[in-house]
Amino acid sequence: MRAKLVKSVFGVIILAGGMLLVGPATGGVSPADASAQGMHLNTHRSSSLDTASTAIPTAGQPTVEDSAQSTVRTASSTNKAASVSMATSNCDGCSGVATTFQVVYFDGKKVNADNSAAAWSSCVGCSSSAVSVQLVVARRAAALTVNNRALALNVECTECTTTSAAIQFVISGGTRRDLSAQAKDMITQIQAELGQRLQSTPHSQGLQRSAPQAKSLADDTAARLAQIILKDVGAASVQRHVDVQSGQ
Repeated sequence: MRAKLVKSVFGVIILAGGMLLVGPATGGVSPADASAQGMHLNTHRSSSLDTASTAIPTAGQPTVEDSAQSTVRTASSTNKAASVSMATSNCDGCSGVATTFQVVYFDGKKVNADNSAAAWSSCVGCSSSAVSVQLVVARRAAALTVNNRALALNVECTECTTTSAAIQFVISGGTRRDLSAQAKDMITQIQAELGQRLQSTPHSQGLQRSAPQAKSLADDTAARLAQIILKDVGAASVQRHVDVQSGQ
């Protein structure tokens, strides 16, 4: 069932013109249902190069939050890492928040990594937000190819809030330490806060005001995360890529 839902969202992305195709996250799944009626929380942890979260609320489950986390190390020069977050709402008054956090260590000479977030809404008074954060550590890379993109769409939507944010960090060269569990927890918490705050951007402000507000929230979050990463791993610098989109 989950795979079919992921594929349906990929179809929307393809028609919109341009996000990457990645299968659903694999590995251990530890779902936890919230006590609030109609609310569903889901968390996935894996060691997969393809990591995806999908939040798709329904009339019976109008509030859905889905979170995926992955830490993986690869020595192959042919492997590609992909972090994807997708949220879609097509029921009136529904809310979907998807967050993905992937840490990938490349020990080979070639690095290829994609990070993407997509949000889509088609309803009345609903909201969708997707946040994907990817940390790429390339210690010996001679060739580095990374992509970071976000997409947000409103389709026949009235009073909707639809926002996506893709935040990618790239560390080239040596680091003294791997990212600690404590730092991962901090990043996951801050990322979840961003997902919730993006949903609270008032649709009544209009795109001209809500879009800059969403970008400011994402930029501030990226700056906070960069500080955590640099301090924790002992790197001299980190490249930061941020793409934020608001539905229109």
